[in-house]
Amino acid sequence: MSSHVVKLRGLGRLRGVVEKNVDGGSYLAFKGVPYAEPPIGRLRFSDPIPVKSWSGIRDASNYGAPCAQYDFINKTIIGGDDCLYLNVYLPSNEERPKRGLPVMVWIHGGGFVNGSADNFIYGPDYIIKKNVIVVTINYRLGVLGFLNLEHKVASGNQGLKDQVLALQWIQEHVEAFGGDKNNVTIFGESAGAAAVHYLAISPLTQGLFHKAIAQSGTIFNPWASVLRNSKKIAIRLLEYLGKPFQGEQETVEFLKTVDCKKLIEAQTKIQTKQERAQMVFLFGPTIDNVAEVPFLPDFVSSPDKGVVKVPLIVGYTDREGILCFDALNEKSSAHMNADFGWIVHPQVLAAMKRNAKLTPLNIKRAYFGDGPIDPKTSVINFVKFNGDMQFVNGVHDLIKIQVRRNEQPTYLYRFSFDNGFSPLKTLLNAPHIPGACHGDELAYLFYSHGLTKFGVEPPKAGSKERVLIERLTQMWTDFAKTGIPVPAETELVKISWKPVQKGNELHYLDISDELRPALNPDAAERLIWNKLPNKL
Repeated sequence: MSSHVVKLRGLGRLRGVVEKNVDGGSYLAFKGVPYAEPPIGRLRFSDPIPVKSWSGIRDASNYGAPCAQYDFINKTIIGGDDCLYLNVYLPSNEERPKRGLPVMVWIHGGGFVNGSADNFIYGPDYIIKKNVIVVTINYRLGVLGFLNLEHKVASGNQGLKDQVLALQWIQEHVEAFGGDKNNVTIFGESAGAAAVHYLAISPLTQGLFHKAIAQSGTIFNPWASVLRNSKKIAIRLLEYLGKPFQGEQETVEFLKTVDCKKLIEAQTKIQTKQERAQMVFLFGPTIDNVAEVPFLPDFVSSPDKGVVKVPLIVGYTDREGILCFDALNEKSSAHMNADFGWIVHPQVLAAMKRNAKLTPLNIKRAYFGDGPIDPKTSVINFVKFNGDMQFVNGVHDLIKIQVRRNEQPTYLYRFSFDNGFSPLKTLLNAPHIPGACHGDELAYLFYSHGLTKFGVEPPKAGSKERVLIERLTQMWTDFAKTGIPVPAETELVKISWKPVQKGNELHYLDISDELRPALNPDAAERLIWNKLPNKL
Protein backbone atom coordinates (compact mmCIF):
# COMPACT_ATOMS: atom_id res chain seq x y z
CA MET A 1 0.00 0.00 0.00
CA SER A 2 1.32 3.45 -0.88
CA SER A 3 0.97 6.26 1.63
CA HIS A 4 -2.13 7.65 -0.04
CA VAL A 5 -3.79 5.13 -2.37
CA VAL A 6 -5.33 1.76 -1.54
CA LYS A 7 -6.89 -0.75 -3.90
CA LEU A 8 -10.10 -2.36 -2.67
CA ARG A 9 -10.83 -5.75 -4.16
CA GLY A 10 -13.90 -5.66 -6.38
CA LEU A 11 -14.51 -1.93 -5.84
CA GLY A 12 -11.67 0.28 -7.05
CA ARG A 13 -8.97 2.57 -5.71
CA LEU A 14 -9.16 5.23 -2.99
CA ARG A 15 -6.90 8.20 -2.40
CA GLY A 16 -6.65 9.25 1.23
CA VAL A 17 -5.15 12.33 2.80
CA VAL A 18 -2.49 12.90 5.44
CA GLU A 19 -3.94 14.78 8.42
CA LYS A 20 -1.98 16.65 11.08
CA ASN A 21 -2.58 15.26 14.53
CA VAL A 22 -3.50 17.88 17.13
CA ASP A 23 -0.83 16.28 19.34
CA GLY A 24 1.81 16.55 16.65
CA GLY A 25 2.72 14.06 13.97
CA SER A 26 0.15 12.85 11.47
CA TYR A 27 -2.21 10.08 10.50
CA LEU A 28 -3.77 8.88 7.26
CA ALA A 29 -7.49 9.42 6.67
CA PHE A 30 -9.85 7.96 4.09
CA LYS A 31 -13.06 9.96 4.46
CA GLY A 32 -16.50 9.63 2.95
CA VAL A 33 -15.97 6.07 1.71
CA PRO A 34 -19.29 4.60 0.46
CA TYR A 35 -20.15 1.17 1.78
CA ALA A 36 -23.68 0.99 0.34
CA GLU A 37 -25.61 2.25 -2.62
CA PRO A 38 -27.36 5.55 -1.75
CA PRO A 39 -30.77 4.64 -0.20
CA ILE A 40 -32.63 7.15 -2.35
CA GLY A 41 -35.80 6.96 -4.42
CA ARG A 42 -37.09 3.41 -4.60
CA LEU A 43 -34.36 2.26 -2.14
CA ARG A 44 -35.63 4.45 0.71
CA PHE A 45 -36.71 2.23 3.66
CA SER A 46 -35.10 -0.80 1.97
CA ASP A 47 -32.30 -2.96 3.33
CA PRO A 48 -28.91 -1.51 2.34
CA ILE A 49 -27.33 -2.74 -0.89
CA PRO A 50 -23.51 -3.15 -1.15
CA VAL A 51 -21.86 -0.30 -3.04
CA LYS A 52 -20.99 -0.86 -6.69
CA SER A 53 -17.47 -0.57 -8.06
CA TRP A 54 -16.10 2.66 -9.51
CA SER A 55 -13.49 3.45 -12.15
CA GLY A 56 -10.33 5.45 -11.62
CA ILE A 57 -9.17 6.69 -8.22
CA ARG A 58 -11.94 7.91 -5.93
CA ASP A 59 -11.07 10.92 -3.79
CA ALA A 60 -11.44 10.20 -0.06
CA SER A 61 -10.37 13.54 1.39
CA ASN A 62 -13.79 14.85 2.42
CA TYR A 63 -16.48 13.52 4.74
CA GLY A 64 -19.76 12.25 3.35
CA ALA A 65 -22.98 14.05 4.20
CA PRO A 66 -24.64 13.23 7.52
CA CYS A 67 -27.91 11.35 7.56
CA ALA A 68 -30.99 13.57 7.60
CA GLN A 69 -31.70 14.89 11.10
CA TYR A 70 -32.80 17.88 13.11
CA ASP A 71 -29.87 19.96 14.35
CA PHE A 72 -30.96 21.01 17.86
CA ILE A 73 -28.11 23.51 18.18
CA ASN A 74 -28.76 25.50 15.01
CA LYS A 75 -32.50 24.72 14.89
CA THR A 76 -32.43 23.47 11.33
CA ILE A 77 -32.58 20.23 9.36
CA ILE A 78 -29.31 18.95 7.93
CA GLY A 79 -28.16 15.97 5.88
CA GLY A 80 -30.08 13.80 3.49
CA ASP A 81 -30.84 10.29 2.25
CA ASP A 82 -27.45 9.77 0.64
CA CYS A 83 -25.41 9.25 3.80
CA LEU A 84 -24.09 5.69 4.00
CA TYR A 85 -20.39 6.47 4.26
CA LEU A 86 -17.60 5.48 6.61
CA ASN A 87 -14.19 6.89 7.49
CA VAL A 88 -10.98 4.91 7.96
CA TYR A 89 -8.10 6.32 10.01
CA LEU A 90 -4.72 4.65 10.35
CA PRO A 91 -1.35 5.60 11.85
CA SER A 92 1.20 7.26 9.60
CA ASN A 93 3.75 5.05 7.86
CA GLU A 94 6.58 5.69 10.28
CA GLU A 95 4.42 4.63 13.27
CA ARG A 96 2.59 1.71 11.67
CA PRO A 97 3.89 -1.83 12.26
CA LYS A 98 3.91 -4.23 9.35
CA ARG A 99 1.56 -6.79 10.90
CA GLY A 100 -2.21 -6.34 10.79
CA LEU A 101 -3.49 -3.73 13.22
CA PRO A 102 -6.48 -4.17 15.54
CA VAL A 103 -9.58 -2.46 14.17
CA MET A 104 -11.90 -0.33 16.31
CA VAL A 105 -15.29 0.53 14.77
CA TRP A 106 -17.03 3.53 16.32
CA ILE A 107 -20.85 3.81 16.28
CA HIS A 108 -22.04 7.29 17.15
CA GLY A 109 -24.86 8.10 19.54
CA GLY A 110 -27.76 10.51 19.29
CA GLY A 111 -30.90 8.61 20.27
CA PHE A 112 -31.05 6.97 16.81
CA VAL A 113 -32.25 10.35 15.50
CA ASN A 114 -29.05 12.46 15.53
CA GLY A 115 -25.31 12.21 15.06
CA SER A 116 -22.60 11.78 12.47
CA ALA A 117 -19.34 9.89 12.00
CA ASP A 118 -17.23 12.93 11.05
CA ASN A 119 -14.61 14.60 13.24
CA PHE A 120 -16.79 17.39 14.62
CA ILE A 121 -16.95 15.32 17.82
CA TYR A 122 -15.10 12.12 16.92
CA GLY A 123 -11.64 13.14 15.79
CA PRO A 124 -9.25 10.14 16.00
CA ASP A 125 -6.21 12.22 17.07
CA TYR A 126 -5.82 10.71 20.57
CA ILE A 127 -6.72 7.09 19.98
CA ILE A 128 -4.91 6.65 16.64
CA LYS A 129 -1.57 7.16 18.42
CA LYS A 130 -2.04 3.76 20.11
CA ASN A 131 -1.46 1.86 16.83
CA VAL A 132 -4.98 0.81 15.96
CA ILE A 133 -7.13 1.43 12.92
CA VAL A 134 -10.27 3.44 13.69
CA VAL A 135 -13.38 3.25 11.50
CA THR A 136 -16.36 5.55 12.10
CA ILE A 137 -19.67 4.92 10.33
CA ASN A 138 -22.86 6.73 9.38
CA TYR A 139 -26.19 4.91 9.48
CA ARG A 140 -29.75 5.96 8.68
CA LEU A 141 -31.57 7.76 11.48
CA GLY A 142 -35.11 8.44 12.63
CA VAL A 143 -37.96 7.59 10.30
CA LEU A 144 -35.53 6.98 7.41
CA GLY A 145 -33.71 4.29 9.37
CA PHE A 146 -36.43 2.86 11.59
CA LEU A 147 -39.86 3.10 9.96
CA ASN A 148 -41.79 0.01 11.06
CA LEU A 149 -45.28 -0.64 9.72
CA GLU A 150 -45.21 -4.18 11.14
CA HIS A 151 -45.23 -5.38 7.55
CA LYS A 152 -42.50 -6.66 5.24
CA VAL A 153 -42.67 -3.52 3.07
CA ALA A 154 -41.36 -1.52 6.03
CA SER A 155 -40.25 -3.75 8.87
CA GLY A 156 -37.82 -1.38 10.61
CA ASN A 157 -34.18 -1.57 11.72
CA GLN A 158 -32.72 -0.37 8.41
CA GLY A 159 -30.30 1.79 10.40
CA LEU A 160 -29.03 -1.27 12.26
CA LYS A 161 -28.79 -3.25 9.03
CA ASP A 162 -26.67 -0.39 7.67
CA GLN A 163 -24.25 -1.06 10.53
CA VAL A 164 -24.18 -4.76 9.65
CA LEU A 165 -23.30 -3.96 6.04
CA ALA A 166 -20.56 -1.58 7.22
CA LEU A 167 -19.09 -4.39 9.34
CA GLN A 168 -19.25 -6.73 6.36
CA TRP A 169 -17.45 -4.09 4.28
CA ILE A 170 -14.75 -3.92 6.96
CA GLN A 171 -14.33 -7.71 6.89
CA GLU A 172 -13.93 -7.55 3.13
CA HIS A 173 -11.63 -4.53 2.83
CA VAL A 174 -9.86 -3.57 6.07
CA GLU A 175 -6.81 -5.68 5.22
CA ALA A 176 -6.14 -3.30 2.32
CA PHE A 177 -5.55 -0.60 4.97
CA GLY A 178 -3.34 -2.84 7.07
CA GLY A 179 -6.03 -3.96 9.48
CA ASP A 180 -6.65 -7.39 11.00
CA LYS A 181 -10.17 -8.52 10.10
CA ASN A 182 -9.92 -11.18 12.80
CA ASN A 183 -9.45 -8.60 15.54
CA VAL A 184 -12.35 -6.13 15.30
CA THR A 185 -13.81 -4.28 18.28
CA ILE A 186 -17.09 -2.40 18.02
CA PHE A 187 -17.59 0.49 20.43
CA GLY A 188 -20.12 3.25 20.87
CA GLU A 189 -21.77 5.64 23.30
CA SER A 190 -25.45 6.18 24.20
CA ALA A 191 -27.50 5.00 21.21
CA GLY A 192 -24.21 3.85 19.70
CA ALA A 193 -23.68 1.67 22.78
CA ALA A 194 -27.20 0.27 22.52
CA ALA A 195 -26.41 -0.46 18.85
CA VAL A 196 -23.29 -2.32 19.99
CA HIS A 197 -25.51 -4.47 22.22
CA TYR A 198 -28.04 -5.02 19.41
CA LEU A 199 -25.26 -6.08 17.05
CA ALA A 200 -24.02 -8.51 19.69
CA ILE A 201 -27.35 -10.36 19.80
CA SER A 202 -28.44 -10.19 16.16
CA PRO A 203 -28.35 -13.38 14.06
CA LEU A 204 -26.85 -11.33 11.19
CA THR A 205 -23.51 -10.49 12.81
CA GLN A 206 -21.81 -13.82 13.44
CA GLY A 207 -18.05 -13.43 13.02
CA LEU A 208 -18.13 -9.74 12.13
CA PHE A 209 -16.47 -8.56 15.37
CA HIS A 210 -14.65 -10.04 18.34
CA LYS A 211 -14.94 -7.58 21.25
CA ALA A 212 -17.38 -4.86 22.30
CA ILE A 213 -17.44 -1.65 24.36
CA ALA A 214 -20.80 -0.14 25.36
CA GLN A 215 -20.58 3.33 26.92
CA SER A 216 -23.81 4.50 28.60
CA GLY A 217 -26.21 2.36 26.64
CA THR A 218 -27.70 -1.14 26.33
CA ILE A 219 -30.82 -2.65 24.75
CA PHE A 220 -32.38 -2.58 28.23
CA ASN A 221 -32.48 1.22 28.43
CA PRO A 222 -36.12 2.26 27.94
CA TRP A 223 -35.31 4.83 25.22
CA ALA A 224 -33.33 2.25 23.20
CA SER A 225 -36.30 0.51 21.57
CA VAL A 226 -39.80 1.07 20.25
CA LEU A 227 -41.44 -2.16 21.33
CA ARG A 228 -45.02 -1.00 21.01
CA ASN A 229 -47.10 1.20 18.73
CA SER A 230 -44.54 1.55 15.93
CA LYS A 231 -47.33 1.39 13.35
CA LYS A 232 -49.42 3.93 15.28
CA ILE A 233 -46.45 6.30 15.33
CA ALA A 234 -46.15 5.99 11.55
CA ILE A 235 -49.83 6.85 11.25
CA ARG A 236 -49.24 9.96 13.42
CA LEU A 237 -46.55 10.96 10.94
CA LEU A 238 -48.93 10.44 8.02
CA GLU A 239 -51.60 12.55 9.70
CA TYR A 240 -49.15 15.41 10.15
CA LEU A 241 -48.35 15.17 6.43
CA GLY A 242 -52.07 15.29 5.61
CA LYS A 243 -52.22 11.75 4.26
CA PRO A 244 -54.71 9.23 5.71
CA PHE A 245 -53.50 5.67 6.23
CA GLN A 246 -54.65 3.49 3.30
CA GLY A 247 -52.48 0.44 3.79
CA GLU A 248 -48.84 -0.43 4.32
CA GLN A 249 -47.81 -0.57 0.66
CA GLU A 250 -49.54 2.71 -0.12
CA THR A 251 -47.93 4.35 2.90
CA VAL A 252 -44.44 3.33 1.88
CA GLU A 253 -44.96 4.44 -1.71
CA PHE A 254 -46.21 7.82 -0.51
CA LEU A 255 -43.39 8.34 1.99
CA LYS A 256 -40.82 7.58 -0.70
CA THR A 257 -42.06 10.65 -2.58
CA VAL A 258 -41.78 13.05 0.37
CA ASP A 259 -38.64 15.18 0.63
CA CYS A 260 -36.46 13.73 3.39
CA LYS A 261 -36.21 17.08 5.18
CA LYS A 262 -39.99 17.29 5.31
CA LEU A 263 -40.05 13.81 6.85
CA ILE A 264 -37.59 14.90 9.53
CA GLU A 265 -39.64 18.03 10.18
CA ALA A 266 -42.76 15.90 10.64
CA GLN A 267 -40.89 13.46 12.89
CA THR A 268 -39.76 16.36 15.08
CA LYS A 269 -43.15 18.08 15.22
CA ILE A 270 -45.21 15.04 16.24
CA GLN A 271 -43.12 14.35 19.34
CA THR A 272 -44.98 15.78 22.33
CA LYS A 273 -43.40 17.75 25.20
CA GLN A 274 -44.14 14.86 27.54
CA GLU A 275 -42.42 12.39 25.20
CA ARG A 276 -39.37 14.66 25.11
CA ALA A 277 -39.32 14.85 28.90
CA GLN A 278 -39.63 11.05 29.13
CA MET A 279 -36.91 10.51 26.47
CA VAL A 280 -39.37 8.69 24.23
CA PHE A 281 -37.89 8.51 20.73
CA LEU A 282 -40.60 7.78 18.18
CA PHE A 283 -38.40 5.93 15.71
CA GLY A 284 -35.80 3.42 16.84
CA PRO A 285 -34.95 -0.29 17.02
CA THR A 286 -37.90 -2.67 16.95
CA ILE A 287 -38.72 -6.34 16.59
CA ASP A 288 -38.65 -7.03 12.84
CA ASN A 289 -39.76 -10.68 12.66
CA VAL A 290 -41.88 -9.97 9.55
CA ALA A 291 -38.81 -8.88 7.55
CA GLU A 292 -37.48 -11.12 4.82
CA VAL A 293 -34.11 -10.96 6.58
CA PRO A 294 -34.78 -10.06 10.23
CA PHE A 295 -32.13 -8.21 12.23
CA LEU A 296 -33.97 -8.70 15.51
CA PRO A 297 -36.61 -11.43 15.18
CA ASP A 298 -37.13 -11.66 18.97
CA PHE A 299 -35.26 -10.90 22.12
CA VAL A 300 -37.99 -10.46 24.72
CA SER A 301 -39.02 -14.05 25.40
CA SER A 302 -35.90 -14.76 27.43
CA PRO A 303 -33.67 -12.17 29.10
CA ASP A 304 -30.67 -14.40 28.45
CA LYS A 305 -31.06 -13.63 24.77
CA GLY A 306 -29.50 -10.28 25.63
CA VAL A 307 -26.16 -11.84 26.62
CA VAL A 308 -23.03 -10.54 24.89
CA LYS A 309 -20.88 -13.50 23.88
CA VAL A 310 -17.64 -11.61 23.27
CA PRO A 311 -15.36 -9.83 25.77
CA LEU A 312 -17.17 -6.69 26.89
CA ILE A 313 -16.52 -3.35 28.57
CA VAL A 314 -19.69 -1.62 29.75
CA GLY A 315 -20.30 1.37 32.00
CA TYR A 316 -21.76 4.80 32.58
CA THR A 317 -21.04 8.26 33.98
CA ASP A 318 -21.89 9.17 37.56
CA ARG A 319 -24.34 11.94 36.54
CA GLU A 320 -25.93 10.60 33.35
CA GLY A 321 -29.18 12.40 34.14
CA ILE A 322 -27.73 15.88 33.57
CA LEU A 323 -28.76 15.16 29.98
CA CYS A 324 -32.38 15.49 31.18
CA PHE A 325 -31.78 18.71 33.15
CA ASP A 326 -33.77 20.97 30.82
CA ALA A 327 -36.90 18.82 31.30
CA LEU A 328 -37.25 20.22 34.84
CA ASN A 329 -39.30 23.41 34.95
CA GLU A 330 -42.42 24.90 36.55
CA LYS A 331 -44.84 23.08 34.24
CA SER A 332 -43.15 19.69 34.44
CA SER A 333 -42.85 20.00 38.23
CA ALA A 334 -46.58 20.61 38.47
CA HIS A 335 -47.24 17.52 36.34
CA MET A 336 -44.92 15.38 38.48
CA ASN A 337 -46.40 16.61 41.75
CA ALA A 338 -49.88 15.77 40.52
CA ASP A 339 -48.83 12.38 39.09
CA PHE A 340 -45.20 11.29 39.13
CA GLY A 341 -46.02 8.75 36.43
CA TRP A 342 -46.07 11.71 34.02
CA ILE A 343 -42.23 11.67 33.86
CA VAL A 344 -41.72 7.89 33.97
CA HIS A 345 -40.82 6.33 30.62
CA PRO A 346 -43.83 4.31 29.33
CA GLN A 347 -41.83 1.07 29.16
CA VAL A 348 -40.75 1.47 32.79
CA LEU A 349 -44.32 2.38 33.75
CA ALA A 350 -45.59 -0.79 32.07
CA ALA A 351 -43.07 -2.86 34.04
CA MET A 352 -44.16 -1.18 37.27
CA LYS A 353 -47.72 -2.37 36.70
CA ARG A 354 -46.43 -5.94 37.04
CA ASN A 355 -45.12 -5.23 40.53
CA ALA A 356 -47.45 -3.66 43.08
CA LYS A 357 -44.57 -2.71 45.39
CA LEU A 358 -42.82 -0.54 42.82
CA THR A 359 -45.11 2.38 41.98
CA PRO A 360 -44.40 5.86 40.61
CA LEU A 361 -45.25 7.26 44.05
CA ASN A 362 -42.75 4.97 45.78
CA ILE A 363 -40.06 5.93 43.26
CA LYS A 364 -40.86 9.62 43.83
CA ARG A 365 -40.49 9.18 47.58
CA ALA A 366 -37.19 7.31 47.19
CA TYR A 367 -35.63 10.16 45.19
CA PHE A 368 -37.51 13.27 46.36
CA GLY A 369 -38.94 12.42 49.78
CA ASP A 370 -42.49 13.34 50.74
CA GLY A 371 -42.28 17.01 49.81
CA PRO A 372 -43.11 18.58 46.44
CA ILE A 373 -40.68 18.59 43.53
CA ASP A 374 -39.30 22.09 43.08
CA PRO A 375 -37.54 23.15 39.85
CA LYS A 376 -34.90 25.07 41.84
CA THR A 377 -34.17 22.83 44.83
CA SER A 378 -34.83 19.37 43.35
CA VAL A 379 -32.29 19.51 40.53
CA ILE A 380 -29.81 16.93 41.85
CA ASN A 381 -32.64 14.54 42.80
CA PHE A 382 -34.16 14.93 39.33
CA VAL A 383 -30.80 14.34 37.67
CA LYS A 384 -30.13 11.24 39.77
CA PHE A 385 -33.60 9.78 39.14
CA ASN A 386 -33.34 10.24 35.37
CA GLY A 387 -29.79 8.94 35.23
CA ASP A 388 -30.82 5.75 37.00
CA MET A 389 -34.06 5.22 35.06
CA GLN A 390 -32.73 6.07 31.62
CA PHE A 391 -29.16 4.75 31.74
CA VAL A 392 -27.75 3.10 34.87
CA ASN A 393 -30.49 0.50 35.31
CA GLY A 394 -30.04 -0.76 31.76
CA VAL A 395 -26.31 -1.23 32.31
CA HIS A 396 -26.96 -3.20 35.51
CA ASP A 397 -29.60 -5.30 33.74
CA LEU A 398 -26.92 -6.32 31.25
CA ILE A 399 -24.39 -6.96 34.01
CA LYS A 400 -26.86 -9.32 35.74
CA ILE A 401 -27.15 -11.36 32.56
CA GLN A 402 -23.41 -11.38 31.93
CA VAL A 403 -22.70 -12.54 35.49
CA ARG A 404 -25.28 -15.31 35.21
CA ARG A 405 -23.92 -16.59 31.89
CA ASN A 406 -20.24 -15.71 32.46
CA GLU A 407 -19.11 -17.07 29.08
CA GLN A 408 -16.83 -14.13 28.33
CA PRO A 409 -15.20 -11.55 30.64
CA THR A 410 -17.23 -8.40 31.29
CA TYR A 411 -15.57 -5.27 32.67
CA LEU A 412 -17.68 -2.62 34.42
CA TYR A 413 -16.68 1.03 34.86
CA ARG A 414 -18.12 4.28 36.18
CA PHE A 415 -16.71 7.53 34.76
CA SER A 416 -16.76 10.30 37.38
CA PHE A 417 -14.15 12.84 36.22
CA ASP A 418 -15.43 16.43 36.43
CA ASN A 419 -12.99 19.26 35.74
CA GLY A 420 -15.68 21.94 35.67
CA PHE A 421 -16.06 22.05 31.88
CA SER A 422 -18.36 19.88 29.82
CA PRO A 423 -19.58 20.67 26.28
CA LEU A 424 -22.99 19.13 26.94
CA LYS A 425 -23.37 20.79 30.34
CA THR A 426 -22.58 24.10 28.69
CA LEU A 427 -25.11 23.46 25.93
CA LEU A 428 -27.77 22.54 28.53
CA ASN A 429 -26.88 25.57 30.69
CA ALA A 430 -26.05 23.18 33.53
CA PRO A 431 -22.36 23.83 34.34
CA HIS A 432 -23.25 24.23 38.02
CA ILE A 433 -24.31 20.59 38.45
CA PRO A 434 -21.45 18.48 39.81
CA GLY A 435 -20.44 15.17 38.30
CA ALA A 436 -19.72 13.69 34.88
CA CYS A 437 -22.55 14.27 32.42
CA HIS A 438 -23.75 11.80 29.82
CA GLY A 439 -21.07 11.70 27.14
CA ASP A 440 -18.36 13.49 29.11
CA GLU A 441 -15.91 10.61 28.62
CA LEU A 442 -15.94 11.21 24.86
CA ALA A 443 -13.60 14.20 25.20
CA TYR A 444 -10.92 11.83 26.54
CA LEU A 445 -11.21 9.30 23.72
CA PHE A 446 -11.71 11.67 20.79
CA TYR A 447 -10.53 15.15 19.88
CA SER A 448 -13.53 17.27 18.93
CA HIS A 449 -12.48 19.34 15.93
CA GLY A 450 -15.79 21.20 16.25
CA LEU A 451 -14.79 22.68 19.60
CA THR A 452 -11.92 24.58 17.98
CA LYS A 453 -14.58 26.89 16.51
CA PHE A 454 -15.45 27.89 20.08
CA GLY A 455 -11.86 28.44 21.14
CA VAL A 456 -11.53 25.20 23.11
CA GLU A 457 -7.96 23.94 22.97
CA PRO A 458 -6.81 20.37 23.69
CA PRO A 459 -5.52 19.73 27.23
CA LYS A 460 -1.91 20.70 27.86
CA ALA A 461 0.82 18.12 28.37
CA GLY A 462 1.12 17.09 32.00
CA SER A 463 -2.39 18.21 32.96
CA LYS A 464 -4.72 15.79 34.70
CA GLU A 465 -6.94 15.90 31.60
CA ARG A 466 -4.02 14.83 29.42
CA VAL A 467 -3.16 11.99 31.80
CA LEU A 468 -6.78 10.81 31.66
CA ILE A 469 -6.68 10.85 27.85
CA GLU A 470 -3.57 8.70 27.88
CA ARG A 471 -5.03 6.28 30.42
CA LEU A 472 -8.45 5.91 28.80
CA THR A 473 -7.13 5.45 25.27
CA GLN A 474 -4.54 2.98 26.60
CA MET A 475 -7.14 0.82 28.33
CA TRP A 476 -9.59 0.93 25.42
CA THR A 477 -6.94 0.04 22.84
CA ASP A 478 -5.33 -2.62 25.05
CA PHE A 479 -8.78 -4.19 25.29
CA ALA A 480 -9.08 -4.04 21.49
CA LYS A 481 -5.70 -5.70 21.13
CA THR A 482 -5.96 -8.38 23.83
CA GLY A 483 -9.51 -8.55 25.22
CA ILE A 484 -8.15 -7.30 28.58
CA PRO A 485 -8.24 -3.55 29.36
CA VAL A 486 -5.26 -3.75 31.76
CA PRO A 487 -3.16 -6.73 30.69
CA ALA A 488 -0.37 -5.62 33.04
CA GLU A 489 0.23 -2.76 35.45
CA THR A 490 2.33 0.04 33.99
CA GLU A 491 3.62 3.42 35.10
CA LEU A 492 0.57 4.96 33.39
CA VAL A 493 -2.06 2.46 34.61
CA LYS A 494 -1.06 1.22 38.04
CA ILE A 495 -4.14 -0.82 38.87
CA SER A 496 -5.75 -4.19 38.29
CA TRP A 497 -9.18 -4.07 36.64
CA LYS A 498 -11.02 -7.30 37.40
CA PRO A 499 -14.02 -8.54 35.40
CA VAL A 500 -17.35 -8.90 37.20
CA GLN A 501 -17.87 -12.39 38.56
CA LYS A 502 -20.68 -12.36 41.16
CA GLY A 503 -24.00 -10.54 41.16
CA ASN A 504 -23.55 -9.39 44.74
CA GLU A 505 -19.87 -8.55 44.33
CA LEU A 506 -19.52 -6.38 41.26
CA HIS A 507 -15.94 -5.37 40.63
CA TYR A 508 -15.77 -2.08 38.73
CA LEU A 509 -13.31 0.67 37.91
CA ASP A 510 -14.05 4.25 38.92
CA ILE A 511 -12.44 6.44 36.26
CA SER A 512 -11.60 9.93 37.48
CA ASP A 513 -8.36 11.90 37.95
CA GLU A 514 -7.17 8.60 39.41
CA LEU A 515 -8.22 5.03 38.62
CA ARG A 516 -9.88 3.35 41.60
CA PRO A 517 -10.98 -0.31 41.60
CA ALA A 518 -14.03 -0.74 43.82
CA LEU A 519 -17.10 -2.90 44.49
CA ASN A 520 -20.83 -2.49 43.86
CA PRO A 521 -21.38 0.97 42.37
CA ASP A 522 -24.57 2.84 43.37
CA ALA A 523 -25.69 -0.02 45.62
CA ALA A 524 -28.39 2.01 47.42
CA GLU A 525 -30.10 2.94 44.15
CA ARG A 526 -29.96 -0.64 42.96
CA LEU A 527 -32.02 -1.68 45.99
CA ILE A 528 -34.77 0.71 44.86
CA TRP A 529 -34.99 -0.67 41.33
CA ASN A 530 -34.22 -4.37 41.83
CA LYS A 531 -37.90 -5.06 42.43
CA LEU A 532 -38.67 -3.95 38.89
CA PRO A 533 -39.24 -6.75 36.36
CA ASN A 534 -37.03 -6.53 33.32
CA LYS A 535 -38.50 -3.75 31.17
CA LEU A 536 -38.32 -5.82 28.03
